[in-house]
Formats: sequence, C-alpha cells, structure tokens
Amino acid sequence: MNGVIWSKTQKTFVPISSVPMFAMIQQERLKQSRALEIHNFQLQNLTVTSFQESHFFEFYDNDTKVTGLCGQLWILLSEKLNFTLQAVKSNEISVGVVRNQNDLHIAGLLGTLLRNETIAIPKVEMHDVRLAATDFTIPLWMNSQRSYIRHEVIHDSTWMAEVFSWKIWCFILVMHLLISVCSFWSQTVHLRIKNNCRRSTFSDHIFYNFGMICNQNQIPNILNGRSRIIELSLGLFCSILYMSYGALLFVYIAKRINIIAPFYDLTSLLTNTEYKIVSLEGSTADLANADISIRVRTAECPRRLIIVPTVEKMFELACMKDNGKYTIFQGEDDYKVRSQIGCHMIPVGKSYYRIWVASGIVKNFKYKRTIDLG
Repeated sequence: MNGVIWSKTQKTFVPISSVPMFAMIQQERLKQSRALEIHNFQLQNLTVTSFQESHFFEFYDNDTKVTGLCGQLWILLSEKLNFTLQAVKSNEISVGVVRNQNDLHIAGLLGTLLRNETIAIPKVEMHDVRLAATDFTIPLWMNSQRSYIRHEVIHDSTWMAEVFSWKIWCFILVMHLLISVCSFWSQTVHLRIKNNCRRSTFSDHIFYNFGMICNQNQIPNILNGRSRIIELSLGLFCSILYMSYGALLFVYIAKRINIIAPFYDLTSLLTNTEYKIVSLEGSTADLANADISIRVRTAECPRRLIIVPTVEKMFELACMKDNGKYTIFQGEDDYKVRSQIGCHMIPVGKSYYRIWVASGIVKNFKYKRTIDLG
C-alpha cells in the first residue's frame, strides 16, 4: 500500500503507511502474502508430468521414482516444502508449441498443464508464447542454441610437403645441390693423381647425398676420397634437418586436428551451403516468432527447415551420408546428453542466441511463489 495522504495536523502529505488504520491493513496484506510464500503443503500430492528425458528427468522402479538433474531438483523441493512428489510419465514426445493465445488444443506437456492434468512440468524453455499455457518458475540455467553437424574425417595427402614452407624446401634443395657440387669437386681433386681409380659421376653424389638427407646414411666405396669437412658438414646439416622436421611435424599435427567449418552463422549457412536445418517439434526453431524460424522459412531455397517429431528421427537425418546434408539445431544442454545418438555430432559456428530454462507451473497456481522461494 504505497502512496501519500494529506495530513490535517501536519499540513503536508505523509505516507499512507504512517496512518495507523492503513498501516494495519498493510500489515494484514503482507501477512497473507507471506503465508502464501512460506506455505507448508503438509504432504499434499503435487503432480509433475514429463516424458523420459535422459540425464534430466529419468524414470525408474516401474516409473514410480525419478532421477536426473530436474528430477533431483523436485525431490529436494518436496523435502524442503513438505509435499509428496507424484511423478507421472507422459506418452507425449515433446514440450508442445503454442501457436496463438486462443489455442486450447495444445499437444505435448503444455497441453497437460492447460487442461489442469498436472501441476508442473520439470523443464521448459522460457518463450513468451508459452505464457498462454504456463507460468515459469525462477530460471534454472541459461541455454545456448547452436547448430551441429556430423563429424567427418578428411585425410590430407599433402601433409609431408606442408610441414616446411616452400622457402625452406627451396633452401634444402639449394644446400643439397651445393654440398653435392663440393663433394664431387673435392673427390675429383683428391683422385686426380690416381688415374687407375674409378671416379664417381655428379649424379652419384646427388643420389647418395639425397639418401643421407633421407636418413639412409650408408656411404658406398665409390664416394671414398671426399673431403672430411664436406662429410662433417653434410652430417651436421642432416642432423639439424631431422630435428627440425620432427619438431615441426609434431606442431603441425597438433594444429591440423581441427574442424574446417562449412558455415559460421545463419547467413553463411543459407547462402553458401545446401545444409538443411533439422529441429525437434516444439523446440525453439519450431516457434513461429523465432528469428531463425522466420529467416529459414523465407529463404530463397524452400524446405530448408525440417521439423521432426522425435529426437531419433532428427539424428537419423543428420547422420545420413547419401541423401543431402543436414545440420541439427538444438540447445547445448540437449547436445551434451545426446551427442552420441547414431553418429558423432560437433558444434559449428557461434551460438545464435541464449534462452533461460525453467520449470513450468500450471496457470494461476496459488502457491507458485512458494515453489519459487523454495
């Protein structure tokens, strides 16, 4: 009870709460409000309805008990607020979509709330269009919406040549030819006085020096007579080359194990690729007012957005190799518990947007504030 009132005695405006009569009324209203906030359910049954959702709300013991992140949360709430948790496994396969405010035949878990068949559903993304069917509790966590594609391993047949830059390869070639010229010249000078000795050709020096560079260091007798300084220089050059190649090869392999993304955001996905977006019925991408849904539905190429009823069907399309390319659009929390269905999926690009996740409470539930404070 906020506001001011004119005081005849003080000849000025004073807060209404300073008047004893209004102060009593205000205290009574605060008392009633507080009673709703700290309500003791006295083991009253509260029904929470959901489908089987791995790691979030899992049923066991003939579907009479629950576990998982949201399951444990509601178990703790029941102990804190002294109510009996009655978990009901639903035959629905999605949360449901509210297309308009007058839609009274909503499928999914939102439909059970709208028909007052349950008190709460454990996990729902907080879209404003869903306020027609449910009230949200205090948010539980923030969820990012991203795209995921099937992980493909592409082998690079040119990896050996890419360890060194082309300038280094040219330097190695020049050094190889220079050492071969020097070794051929030193052997020619050394054996000039020995006319009966077999002389090697320049191609022999190139061939066997290349073998030294390749760590095949067996020097034939035909190359005897070369300068010891040339031999030492060649050995030192080869040792430095082995160490450099080995070190850079390790760094190269470590850096090459990465993902070359076919797209980075929604614009590049629609304009530069032929990927089709697959999403679950009742998810963020299926909502009519979502930005991604509008942009995909109005794209130049039709049928870029495919809505499927089950998670298994969504991953079945994404894991196919021969019938086009598909990317899954889903929340990071779902990806972390479902990424190994059918094939290995990896995130691509940045997240499109973030949205809060909460529990859904039936509309006009008298003790919703008690649940929030709990």
